[in-house]
Amino acid sequence: MNGITRAPPRHVALIAGASGLIGRRITEHLRSAGDWDVIGLARNPPATHAMRWVGVDLADLEDCRRKLAGLDAVTHVFYAARFDHPEGKPESAGINAAMLRNLVTVLEPAARLKHVHAVHGSKYYGHQLGPVPVPMCEDTPRAQGRNFYFEQEDFLRERSAGARWTYSTSRPHSFCDPAIDQPRSLGLLIAVFAAIQRELGLALDFPGSAAAFEARTQFTDLALLARAIAWMAADPRCANQGFNVVNGDHPRWSQLWPRMASCFGLAPGVPRAIKLAEFMRDKGQVWDRIVKQHGLRATRVDALVLWPYGDYQFRPEWDVVSSMAKARALGFHEAVDSWAMFARQFEHYRASGVVP
Repeated sequence: MNGITRAPPRHVALIAGASGLIGRRITEHLRSAGDWDVIGLARNPPATHAMRWVGVDLADLEDCRRKLAGLDAVTHVFYAARFDHPEGKPESAGINAAMLRNLVTVLEPAARLKHVHAVHGSKYYGHQLGPVPVPMCEDTPRAQGRNFYFEQEDFLRERSAGARWTYSTSRPHSFCDPAIDQPRSLGLLIAVFAAIQRELGLALDFPGSAAAFEARTQFTDLALLARAIAWMAADPRCANQGFNVVNGDHPRWSQLWPRMASCFGLAPGVPRAIKLAEFMRDKGQVWDRIVKQHGLRATRVDALVLWPYGDYQFRPEWDVVSSMAKARALGFHEAVDSWAMFARQFEHYRASGVVP
């Protein structure tokens, strides 16, 4: 009317766990979209001024009240925080549920909240406990036992009922990312394992059983996950629902392993059913020798990768397959070729001077 063009209203995202891998990718995606202001939450925020950070202990309700009560401009919460836990040990359902509850309870009265997204996972279906019917679909009954996914989902469902905001959850599987500073990284673990096997003059044996070698598995590229999460937060049809988010293919390790071996100049070997956590216990000096010979970044192998995480990933002797039909039906059609994803990650690790 007066010739002034008003900029579209900006969304304000509060990302819990923004310093973690998933939180980073959500942050990057939203900031690149151009219509988001992003605030990161972390117990120990990184020393950067690229965006606003708030240091907070989400497990402490009073700390949440002190640090978060003034964030009244927040429109969207992306919850990717998890309470620290040793690999192979059950995650605390009570503490993880309390962390999300504390955040929403403090934020809701003052903020212009529109949507809360919580990152969960395919353990929702209980595949880690043994074989389950596949493909795993979002309407598949929950697994038996206590899981913080269930408690968080129940809280969001009950709290959002009749409220002005909605929620969604995502269920990825086997997070994959090119980052080099997180030890729960399957691609990096495989690359380091390959380097050690080559230094020892061995083939790239598969560290799982013959049955696990032939089982179908799946992965979630974290950049894909971030795009899917942003879609869920923006599309009203996704309100108050959970969605599987996986690459979309379901390869067998027997299909991937020879290509991985070739990528590192190794023979593919055979299934050996070894426990990496035990096999790698005395390989520190081998890794130190590799680092020196190839001029790599100075790293301790037991800090670089988490071998028990590899044992968990290579253990299932049954198919683990999630359906993407629900997301596809509502318009999210993106997919990632898992072998191409691993190949890009391996090249990135080399370029970063982490593996030879």
